[in-house]
Amino acid sequence: MKNLLLLFVLIMITAASDAANIWCNGTIVSAYVDSSNNLVINGSWRNDYTRICKTDGSGGIDTVTCSLWFSIAASSMNNDKNVRLMYSDNGGTMNCSNIPTYGNSPNPAYLMIVK
Repeated sequence: MKNLLLLFVLIMITAASDAANIWCNGTIVSAYVDSSNNLVINGSWRNDYTRICKTDGSGGIDTVTCSLWFSIAASSMNNDKNVRLMYSDNGGTMNCSNIPTYGNSPNPAYLMIVK
């Protein structure tokens, strides 16, 4: 009985952690870095501008990762490839079409180029 209860608890924890993530897929229409060091993209899943990191590392994503994300964004646009971003949604109300825009955007956990 203890093993069954433990299994149930582990399943519930796993389900809860998966429910807190959203994955946004599509193309990047444009990308820019502004004078405040924000890397901002316009993704087809949102159809508006969202900041994904700050190139000076002050936004929670280090400078190397942010620079690499810019490279991935540019590569996806140049080669007409889709991307996938994963966001944590601790409140359970965010989806790809209502991600806050510009400087209010949360950081994604990753940016992936998809063949």
